[in-house]
Amino acid sequence: MTPPVQGRQHVLGLENIGFIVLTFVVVLVTHAIAYLTHEYAHSITAWTLGWMSRPFGIDYGHATLGNLVFLGDVSDNVDYEPIFASGHGWMAAAIALAGPFLGNGVVYILLQVLMSRSLVASRRHMSLFLYWLSLMCAANVWSYVPIRAITTHADIAWAARGLGVSTWVLFPFLMAISASITWHFFQHAFRKAHTILAGGSYVNLIVLVAFTGFWFFSFFGGDGMDGSYGTLSQVLSILSRYALFPLCVAYLAARYLDLRSMGGRADNVATSSSRS
Repeated sequence: MTPPVQGRQHVLGLENIGFIVLTFVVVLVTHAIAYLTHEYAHSITAWTLGWMSRPFGIDYGHATLGNLVFLGDVSDNVDYEPIFASGHGWMAAAIALAGPFLGNGVVYILLQVLMSRSLVASRRHMSLFLYWLSLMCAANVWSYVPIRAITTHADIAWAARGLGVSTWVLFPFLMAISASITWHFFQHAFRKAHTILAGGSYVNLIVLVAFTGFWFFSFFGGDGMDGSYGTLSQVLSILSRYALFPLCVAYLAARYLDLRSMGGRADNVATSSSRS
């Protein structure tokens, strides 16, 4: 087990504010990249199989602030109905699964290989960018399986229909992949990256823990909150956002923050104040 970080800084300073701002910008950029690799995986696969005229012909949506920041209106622009009607269900399944498992899952694996290189691991800003891109890819997979797997539309439903099986039949196989990626991220990716990213600062590490838990289990895990993917998806989103998010933060804090040292410091400050 990795020992908790014994940081040199317990108060918010300018360096911490800079780290928060930089992290926020990197988060938005890497979110956009992972979103686009997902959609391009759909469109490139569809183009390769002869169902799209352009490999990057996705629908970019409208030029609204929300779409520019979060790409919420961007879609793969794949018309699945003609594929199903042609009897090429396996092609529809391949196109549907390409988004989460090729555009995000395989990219996650490649990023982890890259981050294991000593040249990358020793460079803080490069590690920060690759860490967040890894999280975005892993969390994208999580947002589909389990969150939006048992539903009547979207990627997993199209894949199940193309293969001629129920989403319940497909679920355990895809869940095994998603669970493996999620386990690897929190047991290996975070463990290897947190020290260099935090730079020895408690505040930076707290920010990293909080941002990690929020983006993985609340932002991505909450994709089914509106109920448009069905009741089960909504329940899973509620559990991910309101149970797994705080549990994730608690787990990472307990494992990587030296809370006893922080508590001792707080006791010392309180004692000094009472004496004065």
